[in-house]
Amino acid sequence: MFSRCPEGFLGEYCQHRDPCEKNHCQNGGTCVAQAMLGKATCRCASGFTGEDCQYSTSHPCFVSRPCLNGGTCHMLSRDTYECTCQVGFTGKECQWTDACLSHPCANGSTCTTVANQFSCKCLTGFTGQKCETDVNECDIPGHCQDGGTCLNLPGSYQCQCPQGFTGQYCDSLYVPCAPSPCVNGGTCRQTGDFTFECNCLPATWPIFPKLLSLQEKESYC
Repeated sequence: MFSRCPEGFLGEYCQHRDPCEKNHCQNGGTCVAQAMLGKATCRCASGFTGEDCQYSTSHPCFVSRPCLNGGTCHMLSRDTYECTCQVGFTGKECQWTDACLSHPCANGSTCTTVANQFSCKCLTGFTGQKCETDVNECDIPGHCQDGGTCLNLPGSYQCQCPQGFTGQYCDSLYVPCAPSPCVNGGTCRQTGDFTFECNCLPATWPIFPKLLSLQEKESYC
């Protein structure tokens, strides 16, 4: 036997607040309470639809069905909508084939679909319709200074410096012990314009001074 609940409550034990107490149904919709769950749904008046009966059935999503190729129409307001497209399609109404789906852009570039075509935004150092071509920076003189030789690399370049110069662009004078190439506490001593020696701590190996040329800039100790 069920007891009669006080106003504003429902459920077998009157444990739920009546969800229809504050009717949220719009446009003449009727709130229908589900007593056992404490939830409510809206039974919409003719000509309206939506969770709260907030949309007219004359909305473009129902009348013109604008989303193509299996796209889903989402009503945003009384007369605006948004399409969620199936994989492989894009555009406001899913009208275009997604040309970026095949990943045509190379070397880390960004693909954008424009109509049924794609456009690639290349990273620095690459060019071409699909960013597939490496830019040879060495074709443009002046990258390497003080007689440095330019070596082209994929997406970049490197300067090979002549004796006496160092740095990314060979624009700095080479000082053998600045910074020190000796590791593990070894002390660097300049022995010539372009040579140095590492005096290692007793516990390190190998324990010997080493004269190095500019081309042999390695770390010892």
